[in-house]
Amino acid sequence: MIGGNHPCFIIAEIGQNHQGDIEIAKKMIKMAKNAVEFLHELNVPFFKVGSGDTNNFPYLEKTAKKGRPMVVSSGMQSMETMRRVYKTVKEHNQNFTILQCTSAYPLEAEDVNLRVISEYQKEFPDIPIGYSGHESGISISVAAVALGAKVIERHVTLDKTWKGNDHSASLEPSELAELVRSIRLVERAMGSGIKRMLPCEKPCHDKLGKSVVAKVKIPSGTVLTLDMLTVKVADPMGVAAEDIFELVGKTVMEDVEEDESVTPEVVDSYGKKAKC
Repeated sequence: MIGGNHPCFIIAEIGQNHQGDIEIAKKMIKMAKNAVEFLHELNVPFFKVGSGDTNNFPYLEKTAKKGRPMVVSSGMQSMETMRRVYKTVKEHNQNFTILQCTSAYPLEAEDVNLRVISEYQKEFPDIPIGYSGHESGISISVAAVALGAKVIERHVTLDKTWKGNDHSASLEPSELAELVRSIRLVERAMGSGIKRMLPCEKPCHDKLGKSVVAKVKIPSGTVLTLDMLTVKVADPMGVAAEDIFELVGKTVMEDVEEDESVTPEVVDSYGKKAKC
């Protein structure tokens, strides 16, 4: 499965990097399988539409009608063309992804245009968006995943020094393996998007978390004003620091010494509210 909460789908593309040698091609296929568990993740065959064919609409329509999953690269295309591509494929096939791509080998960082990933996500919110990279190294491809790319496609080679522009823009086996590890690490780091204090933060909070304490001695029966209160690291913890303004106007029911924690229990109504 591609998209949603599924892990990023990683494609190791051989392209023409086999040098016309069938034995090299076989070795590279084996490398790709081992590095990204290609066959394990790929339950059914899919069609890849390269950037050079993306605006070939008769071909695109014929391919879409086959009903197999499709990966459509978008190098050398405009947003208007990609809107047409989306509509053409969508009419016949619901199962496809569009990849941001710049057709240059090797690709310089300033020409990558990763922000297009976000634009594609807005334009085509019902399909997964990915990235096809021709840059050197893995950093930009990992950044694409952080931006929400659900498919990453990179060319692979056994030797970057071989003849041909594609080799220098491709990943050797160790780089491909590191790309997979880095992508999985970033996916773990993405989180839920819900901002809250996590269980792993509790030890730090217990040690460094601040709460409300008395700035001066506060006799029982005193109506609290802001100038009586301050925020410090205190033990035991008092009212949460962010709730200091809620204490203003409330009455303390016990004496509170200077620098002593103002706990919910000593403030009229506040303690009852906290327990609700």
